[in-house]
Amino acid sequence: MPMKGFRILMLLLLGCCAILAFPATAAETTVKSVLYQSDFSESPGWNTNSPTRYYWDPSLEMYHFKTEGGTNGYAFIPVKYNGQSFIIDFDVVILTSQKESGFRFGLISSEMDFTRGTNVLSSFENGKYGKIMSLRVIDQNNQLREATSYYTSYCGNLPGCQTVEFKENMTYHVTARYTKELQHADIKVTEKESGELVWGYFVSVGRDLFFMDRLAITTRGDYAFGPFLEGYIDNVELVVFNPVETTPTTAVPMQVPTDVTTIPTTTVPTTPTPTPTPSTPLGDSLPLAAMGIAGSLLGNSIRRKRLK
Repeated sequence: MPMKGFRILMLLLLGCCAILAFPATAAETTVKSVLYQSDFSESPGWNTNSPTRYYWDPSLEMYHFKTEGGTNGYAFIPVKYNGQSFIIDFDVVILTSQKESGFRFGLISSEMDFTRGTNVLSSFENGKYGKIMSLRVIDQNNQLREATSYYTSYCGNLPGCQTVEFKENMTYHVTARYTKELQHADIKVTEKESGELVWGYFVSVGRDLFFMDRLAITTRGDYAFGPFLEGYIDNVELVVFNPVETTPTTAVPMQVPTDVTTIPTTTVPTTPTPTPTPSTPLGDSLPLAAMGIAGSLLGNSIRRKRLK
């Protein structure tokens, strides 16, 4: 399988991960908020124990790093992270990478040891398998989940599978994401200028992540004295997704207006039936009844004669 085919495959895999993530987050209302952002146009005020290796470069408006094993060096900025889903975006350019050196950046705990939990780190390392990129996740129980651009890690024994290596003096844009609802993390590396996908993959974390409180570049855990990796980082952004409680509302049924037709009614006057009153003697009604009976008999007699 040609390299272009693998890039398409990686896009499909990352797209599927995004599709899986959205239903999980759609069931609960979340609000996106920027926890940290810096384009290094001004001094970011990062803390470091080695200011000659880690410093803000005002002329380039980027942050310089020179990671060297055995120095226990780091640079970090505190953030108030509370276990939410998050996305880290940043640009990085590697100027020099000696064998057995590495650059590691991401969200990490106060120990800042990339070999111990808790952390979610993007890495560029020049090691045994070449200049490879990786996503490292270590939970609070020190369980490591890792995916690298070395071919056996992300594509196994697929025909044509190749190791993807980073290049020096090439600016890359890195997106690392943790989705709490799926307990899942993934990474995507693209060329900054062209936007072309270089490499991307995912790992299943299997649990919530806690105790991370800073964005950091760190060499803690690297004991290989001498080799170093030098470069610049820029346009760092950490976005979190905070759950929001919503009050369910009862839908008001829509009232459809209807035309009411009024059918005119004709009032038929009624003749009130006289009712006997105590002032009318019973004897006055008897002559009237007798006259009615006589009239009826006379009418019947006349009709019989005509029929004969």
